[in-house]
Amino acid sequence: MVTIRVEDGLPKSAVDFLRHCYRFINEAWQHTDRDDSPDQGFERAFRASCVGLGGWEISHEREMRLGQGLSTASGVLHEIDIVAMCPEVNSILELKNRREAPGKNDIVVFFAKILDYLALNPGLLSREFCPIFMSTAIYEQKGLEACLGLGIHPAGPGLRPVPVLVDNAKRIDVELRGGLQVSEEILDRFEDFCADLNSINLILTDTWFSSRFGQSSENTIVIRAVAEPDSETATYLLRQLNAECNWLLSSVREAMK
Repeated sequence: MVTIRVEDGLPKSAVDFLRHCYRFINEAWQHTDRDDSPDQGFERAFRASCVGLGGWEISHEREMRLGQGLSTASGVLHEIDIVAMCPEVNSILELKNRREAPGKNDIVVFFAKILDYLALNPGLLSREFCPIFMSTAIYEQKGLEACLGLGIHPAGPGLRPVPVLVDNAKRIDVELRGGLQVSEEILDRFEDFCADLNSINLILTDTWFSSRFGQSSENTIVIRAVAEPDSETATYLLRQLNAECNWLLSSVREAMK
């Protein structure tokens, strides 16, 4: 069986939070009452869903200082939709509920806001830094490529972030190694799934914030130049992996009955 090769993965708390983002879009939001605000209450409802998450501190509405009284290198404050913090992780989220698909410019603007805060506040990098873009619409191709190339975790309809896919694979692997009886088709497809996971992680390993950015001192951040990632291939693999993950989870659950 293929080994899942993922070095220095996110803390469990970050993976659980990313899973919560995915489930909110794909499950909870479908049954949530809308309001007459421009985003139909998407941000409000997601914030409310986070309040009950153990160990996480969630920012208030219209947060302009990352929930920590922080400013920016430019001196211009930027509204951040959600800031979620726990002892191991700082997570910054952009939420979109609109008909238009998120494009490249949406992602680049979000990335620029993050950099403006990091440049003045290197201490934000003392914990795992996990930027997340959530959308109820399917991403444009270039928008998704920008997410992956800039180290931002995308969550959307049918779109699990990479760390969630890795975690699902590890859970399936535990069941199979524990003796769960499944068909040869499931075993073969799971092996291909793990191989593709290894491929996408090889492409993206240097793009994540913890790989690209670091704190050098109280007033200095370091940015490591990395080779241009093959974001187009990573985007294809991400969509393919999500579709295959649905099939594998369904098949394994059926085998466990």
